[in-house]
Amino acid sequence: MFTATSSRLTQLLRSVVTPTVRNEVTFSSSAALNAQFWLGHFLWRPTAVWGVLAALLANGLLIEPALINWQTFVLVVLLVDPLWGSIWRLAAGRKALLPLDAHALAYQLWMPYLQPRSPAQKLLGWDSTGVLPLLFRIALPSVILAGGVALVLGRAAIAMTVLVILASVLGWTLRRSLRFSPILLESIVAIALPWLLTAHQLAGTVFTEPWVTPQLLLVGFLTLHHWGEGRLLRNGQDWFAAGLLAFAEVCIVMLLIVAQTPLWLAVLAIFWLPGWVALVQGQPLARANFWWLLALLACALAVRMSA
Repeated sequence: MFTATSSRLTQLLRSVVTPTVRNEVTFSSSAALNAQFWLGHFLWRPTAVWGVLAALLANGLLIEPALINWQTFVLVVLLVDPLWGSIWRLAAGRKALLPLDAHALAYQLWMPYLQPRSPAQKLLGWDSTGVLPLLFRIALPSVILAGGVALVLGRAAIAMTVLVILASVLGWTLRRSLRFSPILLESIVAIALPWLLTAHQLAGTVFTEPWVTPQLLLVGFLTLHHWGEGRLLRNGQDWFAAGLLAFAEVCIVMLLIVAQTPLWLAVLAIFWLPGWVALVQGQPLARANFWWLLALLACALAVRMSA
């Protein structure tokens, strides 16, 4: 009798502590806007977060970390890498997005007077072909989150976030309508805008007089270099992309000579050489990503030493 009573008490406690789940939709639904973060592809390659670090190096803030406003730094990294990245990912279409849960796909949002098959129902529902649900359920939350963080940072962050949105829309249009890969836009979102926003928010060294500075020129040349890298990674026989690399590297060399930091040329030659060797020998260029990243950081240090 005691054993039976004990067993019933155990079952009662289990039912209270761990209730039976009859509807899996209610599990893990504590957030109104669900987000997941993961390491994409190869970490050691030029991306937005490395653009932030390069900007810190170019402005001497990593050498003197006490000068860094760490709260602003965290917001900048959050904005330029995962949030801007989530907006730019929309340019690649559905295949680049993380699939929604099966229950989310089947879920239809209920609202009063919402008629079946109406425009509002198509917007708030979900189907496998329409673009409106994609905009409402994925693009809009990404834009809202990025806009909220940009609002905290100020006008420059807001303006650049708008540029990222426009670049994503233009990239999606070019890919869908013209079958054109918007690699240049990707380079701007991954290198130029993160670098400029970091320099502005944490060092205040851009968007000031004079307009043309060695740092701004370097950002432009590195964006061109990244454009060539992206094209070559997709097609190792793209000689226009090879020309972009050569042109960008020659411009960087001339910039460092004018800035009177010629010793860095030897370092950059070491970092650039593996990519050219792989290109000439017809080898996969994925390994050159690491060396291109080192060259990016070395260029930032070189500009800092010339200041």
